Order: sequence, then structure tokens, then C-alpha cells
Amino acid sequence: MKKILSISLSTLLVFSFIYSCSSDEEAPPPNIVQTPYPETPVPTPTQYTLTVSAGEGGTISSEGGTYDEGTELSITANVNDGYRFVGWEGNDSSSESLTIVLNSDQTLRALFELIPIYSLTVTTSEGGTVSIEGGEFEEGTEITVIATPNEGYRFEGWDGNSETSSEIVILIDTNISLNANFEINQTIVENNHEIYEYNQLDLNAPPFGGTIFITGEIITSTDPSYLNEIEYIGTDTREMFDRRNGGAWINIEPYLFNASFSDGLETEIQINPEFTLEEAITEANKYGFLIGQLPTALRIDVETMWIHKGVEAYGGGNRNILVHTGMTQSYENNLTGNITEETLIHEATHTSIDSYHYPNGGWTNSFNTNGESWIEAVDNDGGCYISDYARDNPYREDLAELMPLYIAVKYFPNRISSDLRDKILSCNYYRIKYLDSLNLNMSIYKD
Repeated sequence: MKKILSISLSTLLVFSFIYSCSSDEEAPPPNIVQTPYPETPVPTPTQYTLTVSAGEGGTISSEGGTYDEGTELSITANVNDGYRFVGWEGNDSSSESLTIVLNSDQTLRALFELIPIYSLTVTTSEGGTVSIEGGEFEEGTEITVIATPNEGYRFEGWDGNSETSSEIVILIDTNISLNANFEINQTIVENNHEIYEYNQLDLNAPPFGGTIFITGEIITSTDPSYLNEIEYIGTDTREMFDRRNGGAWINIEPYLFNASFSDGLETEIQINPEFTLEEAITEANKYGFLIGQLPTALRIDVETMWIHKGVEAYGGGNRNILVHTGMTQSYENNLTGNITEETLIHEATHTSIDSYHYPNGGWTNSFNTNGESWIEAVDNDGGCYISDYARDNPYREDLAELMPLYIAVKYFPNRISSDLRDKILSCNYYRIKYLDSLNLNMSIYKD
């Protein structure tokens, strides 16, 4: 009997659906549209505008523009000739080059101004010339003016400026008029090689109380020193004089330094152990340089140097120079300038000069000299002493009081006033001629 395959309509539909879903290519369900994945939007950067301009008298490196927030920009103001940069309108900076970070709209303007022009007029009295007669100059200009006396004249000073030097530097900040004054010299001519020109003054008393305080800076820190080397050689027993508590000879073990100089001389610097070694090294170098600024003639008998603390006067003699460092501070800050070196000249004269020229070696009694030539020079000076101190101690302080001023007159006349020079030569001319005749080794002042 034949069997008849009977498939219901619903079964056929199910079969048809399964067959369709198992095919290699799947079709999207009807009426469904595929949409791409959405992209994240990029934000637009914040931008700011920089506007830059220049006032009259200059230019700028950039006029600005529009830039992203946080942009760093450099702007430079360039100045035209005859102008100067004043500042920025819109910014507190006073620099011509400006760096800014944009975080807002900004407006800048470079400001300039004309540099004022001032006149300098320089004239002279009879007896000399000047290096420049003047002209017109921008404010802030420095002009060097030199007055040069003619033969037979000397420079006296400036009208319009308080400087006593014949060479001055003028800062132009207003209209300036100067006049160089010259005066005829009174010249004393001797057979000796040196001729001094000055105005003779009628002095009835010593012109000064003491000479080291008259004027500082006869010798300055920029002048040369013979110091060659400072060598620390340890400690040992030494006898030293200490002015404190009335003064006394003491036996201690100081720090010892050997100071050698390029002229072949040596000095042992002895420093009280009240200093630390580090402090002693500093003091040895300081005073080694200072005594190295003394000429050979004044250092030839300076075999030792004693250095203590305390505010006491320096001392000379005993083939030594005595220093109390507390007093140095006073000398360095004297009203007339630093007088430390002038004081050392005074004391070194006691050490290396006195005994060879005073009668019977003077107050040191070290040499048998009758002092005849010195006495003659004093007599020729008419009994005028350079200071009260010299007059009251003629065979102890006369030479030492004169020596710093002798050095000023002979080697550094431009470092003292003409009035001071006249007083020195009017009072001690023949003493100065006596010192000239000794041919002392002062070559450090000539180099």
C-alpha cells in the first residue's frame, strides 16, 4: 500500500525559514537601516588678539596678530637715533624686550622720547689750555676735560666744578659752563736736580696739627706692591710689644709668616695667637700687601711686623712696624679718605730713616751721626715745622711727619690740592731738598 507523505502548511513554512537563516549571506531584516558610529566633535581652540604699535622714536619687531590661548610671544622695541625707550603702554615692564603669554586680548604700545641735548662750554684763564672747548651732547654723556698749564704756570682749579684735579669727568645732565684757572708759579731754582714750583706763603705757625690726617689716598689700593709671597712657617716664641693696657713687652708664641718682596727684602710678620689661624692668614696677606707698597728706602730696616687686636696707634722703630687692627678700621674710614698707607709711611720712616739723619741717631740712639745736614735744612726753613707734633718732638717726629707729604709733593702732586702743596713747600722746602739729596730708593712710585 502506498503511503502518502503529508506535510502541513505550517511545517513547510518552518522549514523554509530555517533554510533561509542557514545560508552563507545573511540579509538584514526588512525595514532596518544601518547607521555609522558617530565621531566625537573636536573643540575649536580659544584665540586672542595681540595688537602692538610703536610711538614716535622707534619701531617694534612684530605688530601682533591672532593666536591660540597660551601662546608665548617675544616683542622687542627698537630705538631710533636720538631717542630712548621709556616703557610699554599696556605692560609694566621697563625692558625693551618683552615676553608675554596670551590669555586675553592685549594691546601694547612701545613708548619713546627724545634724548635732551645740553651744551658744555669750557674756557680758560691765561696760562693754560683745555682738551675740549665744549659742544652739544646728549643727556647722560660722560666727557673728560683736561686742563694743561703752560710753562711757568700751574693749574689752580675750576670755576663751575668743585674738583681740584686738572682732569675731570663731566656727566652731562644740564647746560654746563667750566673755566680752568691757572696761576703763575714762583720758581725756586737750585743747583740740585729737582725744581719745585709753588706760591710762597707767610706761615707764622705749623700749618697742621698732625700730617697723616690731612689727606687720605696719597697712596691708593690700586698702586703697586712689591709683595711677592706670604709663607706660613708655624709658631714659635717671640718678644713683641703690645700697646694695650698702657703698653708692655710680652713673650708669646705668635703665628709666623715670611713675607718676601720683589726687591729682595723680607719681613717676618708675627701675629698674636688671639687670632685664629684662618684670621691670621687673612691679616698676613692684607698687611703684607700694604707694607709692600712702601718704597725700598722705607722698608729696608723693617725686619719684623707685630700685629695685635685692639684700638691702639701704630708704631715704628725697633726694626719693626707695630699694628693694632682695631685702629686700622679708623684709619680706613677717616674723613679725608683711607690714611692707612700714609700712617705706615710715617711709622716706616721711624724704622728706616730717623736713626741715619737726626743728631746722635735721634730718639732711637741707634747710630752715631751728628745730624749736621739735617739741622742746616731745618735752620734754612726758618724754624717752620710742618705740624705741632713735629715742633713738639723735633728729633723724633719731624722726619716722619714730613715723609707722607714729601712723597705727595714729589711723586703724586695731582693727588693733593695746590693749597696743600703751597703750605708744605713754604714750610719745609729745604728739608724736602735735603731728602732729595739722599737719593732714596723710591722707585716703586716711579714705576
